[in-house]
Amino acid sequence: MSEIALNPLNAMRVASVEPDSPAAAARIAPGDLLRAIDGHPILDILDYRFHSAGARLNLELERDGAAFAARLRKRPEEDAGLTFDSDLGDRVHTCNNHCVFCFIHQMPKRMRRSLYLMDDDFRLSFMHGNYVTLTNLSDVEWRRILDQRLSPLYVSVHATDPELRGMLLGRKEPAPILPQLAELADNGIDVHAQVVLCPGLNDGATLHRTIVELARLHPTFTGRRAGVESVAIVPVGLTRFRERLAHVDFVESDYARKMIPAIARIGLAMRRTLGTRFAWLADEWYFLAGVDADGRMEAPFPSRAHYEQFPQLDDGVGTMRLFLDRTKRLAARLPAASTVPVEATLVTAEMAAPAIRQLAQRFSAIENVSVNVCVVQNRFFGGDIRVAGLLTAQDVREQIQSFQDCRQTVFLPKICLRDGALFLDDVTVDDLRRETGLDVRVVDPSPSSLAADLGLVRNPQLKSTHG
Repeated sequence: MSEIALNPLNAMRVASVEPDSPAAAARIAPGDLLRAIDGHPILDILDYRFHSAGARLNLELERDGAAFAARLRKRPEEDAGLTFDSDLGDRVHTCNNHCVFCFIHQMPKRMRRSLYLMDDDFRLSFMHGNYVTLTNLSDVEWRRILDQRLSPLYVSVHATDPELRGMLLGRKEPAPILPQLAELADNGIDVHAQVVLCPGLNDGATLHRTIVELARLHPTFTGRRAGVESVAIVPVGLTRFRERLAHVDFVESDYARKMIPAIARIGLAMRRTLGTRFAWLADEWYFLAGVDADGRMEAPFPSRAHYEQFPQLDDGVGTMRLFLDRTKRLAARLPAASTVPVEATLVTAEMAAPAIRQLAQRFSAIENVSVNVCVVQNRFFGGDIRVAGLLTAQDVREQIQSFQDCRQTVFLPKICLRDGALFLDDVTVDDLRRETGLDVRVVDPSPSSLAADLGLVRNPQLKSTHG
């Protein structure tokens, strides 16, 4: 799911020009459209960086609807001095798959239009870590990936069996992935793979085959300098809006409790052969394994060493471990007492609740400080959606208003907002403040940022958005 704006210009709009730069000397100005360099169309920031590396450049531009040319001289590899208002100068490359687990197909109508954009854009994979299937590429785009060495890429594999992968992607034909991954490796391009695991479809022996076949493309196995570096295994997420979609089973607690040791065994075997665990479970698996009668997690998050260099952090692999470790490190910076009374409520979703509660308990151990946690269930999407990034304003509003000990100051994680202000259901933070009468503050959900905003430590670089 992507919220990157569509751009029909087929050119890069100049946002600023560095003074005394080669671009300034060529009299390029903000608002100009850069269309080509040395005859090569410039459709995104990657095109620009690749084709502007030379010492003498012939630029094709447009200003107020009129085309003009500029010659630019600079040292090789010197920056030309241009910045642009977007990384993309054309439309996001969209997806024509119909994956059985696609979240966008599980969304209700009448939400923000940008939420329904299904991207499968290799450029966003390289620039932002978005996962792509590599099934929507033209020959020209594939050649560009190889020529420009866009590494690493993040690839949605799901299964290495071509027939099964085609079915999972909702395609009428097989969707082989191993030949593409091998060609990427041959051209010096690393890949981080993803498996969205659907019980009964791509698990069991199929999952084992997928991991083993991907591992055979690891640089240690092949002797190449690039290859498949890691695999993230993510549980399928299902909403209550799955009418007329293929049946997919939920990941239940018993299933998660069996999956965790199974992947741990595979990881240990991979360490012996590859020197790395190679395959990791997303944090959701440990939450889904459940809690005991005392509220403790049945399967605690693994240690920091388990995640090695955190190669799949953006896919939610190890984020909770980092949060817990940072909470421990923060303890040494916290005061024994606060000079002024501090009371606040931290809002979070179900999955992050155990870690946020630990942090709140640590804050509340400080004299004159009382911090509690309101865990918001995702009733809007329903199903098994339990992450903070998919919380809506209506769920937050209803549940903080019914939370018996809600404080006047409420901290909201910025991950559930667009541009720090707008919820998925098109409600703004100002709307939420007005409707609840609470001092709702948007904050980066890191331990140090929360501590700074509570006034417990000094950290001027991490500030929340106040009303």
